[in-house]
Amino acid sequence: MSEQEEHIKGFLNSSTYDQLSANQQKHAQNILTRFNKYMTEEHQLDDTAWTPQAVQQVMVGQFIADPALTNSFGIAVAPVLKAYQKFLGNKQLGAIEKAIDKQRPVMNKCRKAHQTLAELNGEPQKSAASDPKNHEAPQKDQPANESVSEELKQPTAPVKLIPAGKMKQEITRIKKEVATAPEFKEKDLSIADQQYLVAEFLQLMYQECHQGINQWRFADLQLVLGMMMPLDPNITKLEILNIVPTAQALFDYLKRTDQIDMEQYRVALKSIAHMQTSQNMLASIERRQRTTQLMLSYIQSQGVDTDNVNKTEKWMDAHQSQVATFMRSILSPWGEYERQQLHKRQQATRQPVPVEKDRQLLRKKRVPQGIKFSKKRRKKRKK
Repeated sequence: MSEQEEHIKGFLNSSTYDQLSANQQKHAQNILTRFNKYMTEEHQLDDTAWTPQAVQQVMVGQFIADPALTNSFGIAVAPVLKAYQKFLGNKQLGAIEKAIDKQRPVMNKCRKAHQTLAELNGEPQKSAASDPKNHEAPQKDQPANESVSEELKQPTAPVKLIPAGKMKQEITRIKKEVATAPEFKEKDLSIADQQYLVAEFLQLMYQECHQGINQWRFADLQLVLGMMMPLDPNITKLEILNIVPTAQALFDYLKRTDQIDMEQYRVALKSIAHMQTSQNMLASIERRQRTTQLMLSYIQSQGVDTDNVNKTEKWMDAHQSQVATFMRSILSPWGEYERQQLHKRQQATRQPVPVEKDRQLLRKKRVPQGIKFSKKRRKKRKK
């Protein structure tokens, strides 16, 4: 048994653990085993040396990337991590607790994005890594050793962003190289259309996710490629069908030219591995319907049967803020377009609806004239 497994076992038998809720205790061992695994792989830190920055990065990385992780798991993460660090007596406990609380909403957003894309792609959401039978907290007399399925590591690139001006130059350079790179030859899209998709992808990853080249995270790759780009008001249906092939060509090109490392390449390829099915479906409908479909897929990912209208409406009424946050996240790049469409709809409702008049009333009428009797008629009346 490793030192970290000994620490988890000690925690599960401590009074600190006893103070957790039933739900937190249920998921504690799974949370800590997964978190320690990725903290070691991604930052080479054991559980007594966590830093606030490393904790925040692990919370939104592969640790939360399994779409089978439930809402109750997500709710339990923050209190379990804080209790564990308190038990271990980390000297940076205060800063770590603040970092965890600050990153918690972002982590849950990432978890829900994974579930939504899994729902769109028709992927099974149950896995060994999240099966509660395999990861329920043991009783006091049970060992704390736990095996977790192998998953891809996140790229170890520095998190510092390059300046916006420098990123703009990088996008322009790559866009030009797309025209001659062999990876983009003999595709269904023209070079100009592939350049458009490549530039948009790089810009959205930088603008919306604050990640430059070789800094991309799995959840954000799926968010941008699978949900944001298909909602571009200017994108064509053919371009939607070719988001995945163009992304793969870009990843291949960046790997060949040593602009991304092997770990980033593997994470990037994994993010699009099962995405084409959902892109085919989104390309077959209009933009407003795509927005609705993504929202329904998100609701389905929360365990709601969307075929039952009453249950769906009841769930949406009870989770209005949650749904609104998700919709804002996927529509964020297209805010100006959405505002223009809203303004048009508001203007349309303010304008009076023209009433169609009777066609007979619109016909030109003669000027009314008085009745004129003939002289013969007047003579008869005098008699």
